[in-house]
Amino acid sequence: MPIASGGAPVARKSLRESAAEQIRAAILDGTLQPGETLNDGELQEWLGISRTPVRDALNDLARYGLIEMAPQRYTRVAKPRPEDRTLIMQTLGALVGGVVRITVPELTEAQRSELIASIRTAAATLPSRDYRAHGVLGWDMVDLFLKSCPNHILVAATQDRIDGLGYQLTITRNVESTDWAALEAGYPALIAALEAGDAIAAELAIETVFQLPQPTA
Repeated sequence: MPIASGGAPVARKSLRESAAEQIRAAILDGTLQPGETLNDGELQEWLGISRTPVRDALNDLARYGLIEMAPQRYTRVAKPRPEDRTLIMQTLGALVGGVVRITVPELTEAQRSELIASIRTAAATLPSRDYRAHGVLGWDMVDLFLKSCPNHILVAATQDRIDGLGYQLTITRNVESTDWAALEAGYPALIAALEAGDAIAAELAIETVFQLPQPTA
C-alpha cells in the first residue's frame, strides 16, 4: 500500500500504558485515596478496556510502589507508612545524589543559574516552615537536575522510583516530619557547590537535604 512520506513515526501507547497513566494520575491527584480497594470490574468500566490490560497496568504500578497487591486478598492503593519516611528519603537521596554528581560537571551557565534560582526559591519556604510549598518546590528542583542530567539510563531509573516513593513522602509530610535543620544546612552548601562546579560537594549537599548520613572525616 502507498505510504505517505515526510512525517515522523508516531509512537502509540498500548492499552496497558494508557491504563497505567490514568490510574497513576488518579492516585497522585487524590481521586484514588491511600488504601482504597481497586476492583477490576470498576476499573474496566471506568477505563473502557478489558481485564488483561487493567491487570497488567496494576502490576506495573505495584512495581513502582503505587499499588499494593496480595493474591486472592486485595489490590489497593498503597498505604504509606510514616515510620518508613526517613528510609524513603535516604533511598531517593542516594539516587538523586548520583544524578547531581554526574550532572554538575556538564552544566551550562544557563542551567547552573536556573538550578541555583530553583534552590533559592525552595529555601525561601524554610523560615515560615511551609512544608506544602517546600514539597512542591523541592521536587521542581529535582526535576531540573533530572532534565539536565546527561545519563538517560540513570534518569529513567530515578524517575521510575520517584513516583511511588515520592507519593509516600507526600502523604506522610507535615511540619513535624520535615527535617528543617537538614534543609537549612543542605541548600546553602548545594548553592556553593554549584557555583564552584564541585560535583562531589554538590552530591554531599543534596544527600544532606535527603537526610543521608554524612562522612565524619
